[in-house]
Amino acid sequence: GWGKMKHWLQTAIICGGLLPVYAQNQPEEFTVATLNVDGLPAEVVFSINPDGPCEKYTPEIADYLLRKDYDIVGFQENFNFYDLLFQRLEVSYHHDNCGGKIAEENFVIPYPFDGISLIWHHGIEGARTDSVCWTESYGLLGHANDELASKGFRRYELTLKGGSQVVVYNGHWDAAGDEDELYGYDDPDRQTRLSQLRQLRDSIMNYLDHRPVIVMGDLNCYYGRDSLRQHFIEAIDATGRAKVTDAWIELVRNGEYPEMIFRDVPLDEEFFVDWGREGEVHDKILFINPTGGSQLTALSYDMDREGYMRSDNPTVPLGDHYPVAVRFRIDPASGSGIRSLQASQQTDGYFSLNGERLQARPTRKGVYIYNGRKYVVK
Repeated sequence: GWGKMKHWLQTAIICGGLLPVYAQNQPEEFTVATLNVDGLPAEVVFSINPDGPCEKYTPEIADYLLRKDYDIVGFQENFNFYDLLFQRLEVSYHHDNCGGKIAEENFVIPYPFDGISLIWHHGIEGARTDSVCWTESYGLLGHANDELASKGFRRYELTLKGGSQVVVYNGHWDAAGDEDELYGYDDPDRQTRLSQLRQLRDSIMNYLDHRPVIVMGDLNCYYGRDSLRQHFIEAIDATGRAKVTDAWIELVRNGEYPEMIFRDVPLDEEFFVDWGREGEVHDKILFINPTGGSQLTALSYDMDREGYMRSDNPTVPLGDHYPVAVRFRIDPASGSGIRSLQASQQTDGYFSLNGERLQARPTRKGVYIYNGRKYVVK
């Protein structure tokens, strides 16, 4: 009867110190988009981005996003015109702080200078928990000048409107000059991106718990040219702790990866100009389902070529990237019952619901996540 159950619960609290609370989450759908907003200024001392959206078209990017109404959007190259974006988007979105701005006078570059940020719909709770620069970068006065910026990734923990939780990594990888890629001189760029893929992979696995993970951004990777599949996707799969899926590979190519091109072979120009839905782009959305945790399913994939156009010239896109969007369904982890943390041998640490990682059992009151379940400290 209830008396015995109440006594058992009291004993569990006293002995274990923690009482798990299971959210009655139902499956829910949400949309995620990644967009390099081409936010470099037109010129700083000299011309650097004369064809970019700048002050004229950045507000149109914001208006476009309001029309599309994505739930979560990750930005890259969100440098000088982030105020124009955020001011218009605040009506519907929370946002991360800016990713650095190139001063248009005196050529001042603040640090960190990553151009990475995220917006998420009102009604979604979230916070950025990490902002990490790549440990390796290449190209100062050439190879796309990546060393002039502090590229990297930002990590966010989000609770969706229905109560489901996801972790989002939004990043920007090193690029290479067009001629370097076209004529096969991009080996150091690819080696740098490989280091960055490994760095992100290790960070994800260090934090991995029951929550599914979304990785998105401007990866500057092509499967035919980079080791994304081997050193990121298959490496994580091999741990048995999680399964990685590229939404484009799954929904557009039916699980078939493009063939790796021999590294010393120059690439045909069509390799870089096939911006169709079935053509590969370096803006990607991947998702990682932890074993035994909540699960993401990609329902649709879209790269909007037709809608992302300038109002006064509908043949020219608003920026030099098109938005890539995926609709997801999230199914909560199965399982029920009560157990004491004291009996667990897991040592991966605890996570507070506001994203704080704790290496020891929490002692202050509050709700925490451990080994795929919620617990409340009394």
